Amino acid sequence: MATIKEIAKEAGVSITTVSRVLNYDDTLSISTAKRLLIVEIAERLEYQTPRNRRKKPRFSQNQDERSIGLVEFVTDEGEIEDPYYLGIRMGIEKKCQDEQIHLIKFPRIGNSNPTMDIVLDGVIFIGKFSTAEIREFEARYQNLVFIDSSPFEDEYDSVTIDIRKAVIKVLNFLMDKGYRRIGYIGGIETVEECRTPIGEKRYDAFIKYMKKKGLYNPEFDFIGDFTPQSGYKLMNQAIGQGDLPEVFFVANDSIAIGALRALNEAKIKVPDILGIIGFNDIPTASYTYPALTTVKIYNEFMGEKAVELMMERFEGRKIPVKIQLPVKIIERNTIK
Repeated sequence: MATIKEIAKEAGVSITTVSRVLNYDDTLSISTAKRLLIVEIAERLEYQTPRNRRKKPRFSQNQDERSIGLVEFVTDEGEIEDPYYLGIRMGIEKKCQDEQIHLIKFPRIGNSNPTMDIVLDGVIFIGKFSTAEIREFEARYQNLVFIDSSPFEDEYDSVTIDIRKAVIKVLNFLMDKGYRRIGYIGGIETVEECRTPIGEKRYDAFIKYMKKKGLYNPEFDFIGDFTPQSGYKLMNQAIGQGDLPEVFFVANDSIAIGALRALNEAKIKVPDILGIIGFNDIPTASYTYPALTTVKIYNEFMGEKAVELMMERFEGRKIPVKIQLPVKIIERNTIK
């Protein structure tokens, strides 16, 4: 794991600045670009290993002639708030660099699509997109690959995780630890198409599991959005309610970091009084106090696999492929 000192040195900022950025300190006066740079460095130093640096291209035929477009569900600010998406992007960028593929990142302004006046061999999508958006790209480009969503599985390749299995893995882990009063803190996202709610699979799987065990208590559930600010607000709501569960399963690490801040301010000891487990294992999770127990998603690897799927399409594969990667629980200090 990279140290804060190493990140600060490469970013050209103080150790204190890095610490405040990685802990989502909104009072810090710093540009979005500098915040994103610090988070990118943390992600890259966490991901970079000697094996990665020695890795040679698997595909070599006409790679210098290939160009791929990249469209992200989130903005730069969204990548800062949830570096899960940043890790996916960096995995794509590294793989494209290794394979000598030209990568063009389309800016997404609000919910509008970028202008599509450039010749590309394919487009990779990170996140969730409306049917209208997908069909617009489909009309221009032959090869589409999706990460973190799997629309039109009979047509397009995708790289995802099985959310239901991941949630069951988390809850079995908590049950094995002796927890029974388990709460949930999460969020709801939308795409423009009819303001369709998405991102609720974790919550749905949580409710079904807890009801099956006869342990579900809706008073332990708090729903906002997927930001640290929401986690801070929702945890304060839970504290104000008075009756806390023994542990919270939190839908992503960014929410969990905001929740930890609220607990620290309220002097509620974690994990002695209340346990917390997050989801995604973003680099920031290693720097919280206490260090966050969470679920590791191999987001950089998801980006790499998406590029490999695209390259297989270049070589003539017609049958769509859906890859579901496993997850791993990373035990740190927020669970007893």
